[in-house]
Amino acid sequence: MLAVGGARRGGAGYINYLARETLPTELILHAYPDVVPLNPIADSEEISKCGTALIGPGSPAATELPDVARLIVDGGALQLLDKRPIRRDQILVLTPHEGEAKKMGFDTSDREECAISLAKIFNGIALLKGFHSIVATPSGIVHIDEMGGPELSTAGTGDVLAGLIASMLASHQPTTIDSAATIVVRALTIFTSAAKSAITHRAPLVATDLLDEIPRQLAIDPTR
Repeated sequence: MLAVGGARRGGAGYINYLARETLPTELILHAYPDVVPLNPIADSEEISKCGTALIGPGSPAATELPDVARLIVDGGALQLLDKRPIRRDQILVLTPHEGEAKKMGFDTSDREECAISLAKIFNGIALLKGFHSIVATPSGIVHIDEMGGPELSTAGTGDVLAGLIASMLASHQPTTIDSAATIVVRALTIFTSAAKSAITHRAPLVATDLLDEIPRQLAIDPTR
């Protein structure tokens, strides 16, 4: 729900949703009638027709990563990255928090080095979430967010961010890691700006507050 909510605000314009179970799809369609469900028995070929895919939020039982041009991997799907087919033209974004990075076998004592290692090993863009979230590519650190505060440790905020990133990548369709990283940084900035704005009139912050605040931030500065 939260990831799809974030995706609806990223400019993609056409959002598919896939769950193998009936109830999640029913909940999504009830909340967001503009979202188009995929057939629960959709095969890999049908899924690959989506140019951009997000997998992981609320999906601890995910067993394989979709083969798409732009792939965002979050939550429970992060453990599948070692099994990802080699595809040199794929834009990959992984969005672990420190606990997930540790579970993947990475040393998080130096957050910047951890982010760079994640990016290099998986040849993609690593967004290491947490206090001063870090965006890294295989070439090094490209952005350290200093705007977000403890309000973003609230459960579910990362799902909103993952959806927003996926939608913005789908909208802009970058073809290189560097151009995609610029979009990830932009999404993170919108996200943290929305959180800062939300807590001025809604405290404590909950993840669903961001779904209302993100459009306000975009209205203030449409160039984002």
